[in-house]
Amino acid sequence: MFEILYIGSIFCALLSIYLLLFKENAIRSTSSYILSVILLLEIYFVIIYLFIYTGIINDVPFIYKSAAPFNFLIAPLAYLYVRSVLYNKKGLSAIDFLQFLPFICALINYMPFLFMPIAEKRLIVQMAAEDLTYAFQYQVGYIPEYLVFAFKIVQSIIYLIIQWKLISDFKKSNENIQIQTQILKVVKWLKTFTWIFTTILFGFLFLSFFFNKLPIENYNIFINLVQSILLSVSFFTLSSYILINPAILDGLPFIKYILQDSIIINKKESRPFIIENFEIEIAQIENYMKDQQVFLDPNISLTQISASLSIPIKDLSYIINNHFEVRFNDYINQNRIDHFSKMLNEDYLNNYTIDALIKKSGFSSKSTFHAAFKKIHNCTPSQYIANNKVNFVS
Repeated sequence: MFEILYIGSIFCALLSIYLLLFKENAIRSTSSYILSVILLLEIYFVIIYLFIYTGIINDVPFIYKSAAPFNFLIAPLAYLYVRSVLYNKKGLSAIDFLQFLPFICALINYMPFLFMPIAEKRLIVQMAAEDLTYAFQYQVGYIPEYLVFAFKIVQSIIYLIIQWKLISDFKKSNENIQIQTQILKVVKWLKTFTWIFTTILFGFLFLSFFFNKLPIENYNIFINLVQSILLSVSFFTLSSYILINPAILDGLPFIKYILQDSIIINKKESRPFIIENFEIEIAQIENYMKDQQVFLDPNISLTQISASLSIPIKDLSYIINNHFEVRFNDYINQNRIDHFSKMLNEDYLNNYTIDALIKKSGFSSKSTFHAAFKKIHNCTPSQYIANNKVNFVS
């Protein structure tokens, strides 16, 4: 049962990464890259767990503990992701990279295991598979495992407290404004995101409480059940949320920065402020579509329009999704269908075939055209032509 959920979660995570980074009109913001790294790490953790759970790890003992150092990346990355979304932060500073020092330390700590003979690794893996408590007791690095585990718990607690405070402060300071709907969507996602890691933390604290309180046989069954439920459900929620709620990919592009005099030091500092409407940009987009008719290009992309209008791609995506209330592809197809309908009404069918008009409208395939036409006019092209008594060339 859990194996199916894990496989489904991995598929959803990979699909989410595709939407974040590789889809044609992907925004590829700093937050997109950070979330993609988190999802890739979670995929790796799940694969390692499944290897241990199914016994495959005995055939590849050299990857045992390979995921342990990367556990120390999740908490800082989760915090940096929440911050980058809430405050539209671009890139990471030198101070931000200092937060990855625990990961470097953990990497160094497990060097002895990395260079350990394969026969000894296999023995350790076999013993850990038979008794899960062995993984917390046997020291394979410079630092005892229980101290590594304790530090990971402390790190998670600190970062989760900071994350919850970030979300709470942001929500309180941005109430009752025009773009409240998008803020609520994004904050709801960030709450879910943070709750996932909070639940995992409480789960491991729960397991720690019962450590040495139950017989080994019962504890092994207990830890397997709790870990399976925690990891499978949390990972599936994390990886599928984006697919169900694609609007959160737009983030909060209306948060901009302005240089102001610092009240603490004698220099300028960058402070965030919110643009509550995009009237100028909306007019730009509408005029651009009307005058340039870029929708007639079958290969037109969000990136091209963004560059032509000098509107950041994140802002452009947000405006189309929220002002025009459609996704980018639907917005372009709406303009194409309007153009096609206009040509029909101007008797272009006296000189052109329907297929020719479809191409002249910017559609690269008839199937896409028919789907878009029915979506807008709620009927097929032939029904539309018959209803409007349009004569056409066959």
